[in-house]
Amino acid sequence: GGRGGGGREPTEFRGTFSPGMRRVQQEVLQRHNEYRAKHGVPPLQEDEQMNRYAQAWAKHLARTGKFQHRSERRYGENIYMSYSSDSNAKLAGQGKKAVDSWYSEIKYYSYGNSYNPRAGHFTQSIWRKSQRLGTGVARSGDGKIFVVSNYDPAGNLHGTFRENVPRPRETRNNRLCLKNG
Repeated sequence: GGRGGGGREPTEFRGTFSPGMRRVQQEVLQRHNEYRAKHGVPPLQEDEQMNRYAQAWAKHLARTGKFQHRSERRYGENIYMSYSSDSNAKLAGQGKKAVDSWYSEIKYYSYGNSYNPRAGHFTQSIWRKSQRLGTGVARSGDGKIFVVSNYDPAGNLHGTFRENVPRPRETRNNRLCLKNG
């Protein structure tokens, strides 16, 4: 693919994850799995290699200040950015906000077999065949916080939406109501 003159994209993070970063990774994993359970798809498992891969890109976004996907398509990818003028703002809570924001795209999705770019973060979050998750988080000098999640296998494959993005299950009083048919 045509890479825009930026050389190779960073894939390795060799540093240590701070407790704040680990907290965000936990929030992201937990929130994904709460939403996935609602749709009756299996939970994601955290993958440390993929955490490092996602972290490398989050750091790149924080360094460049750009909000963009990798051009390399090794994994599925969701990205989120928030802003705080307080440079000491805690990272805690950012993971939940990121996943809630991706999931909110459910309002653009009509169940079936077609890809809707406005719902792409939602469909990747719920994608049944995705099994492993890696998450990175980084803060830019000007107060932007970037959260990157990678998914393996990648979702949003044409022609396979119907089996991978089921409707949410109906629940009443926490009891599952299975509709006939």
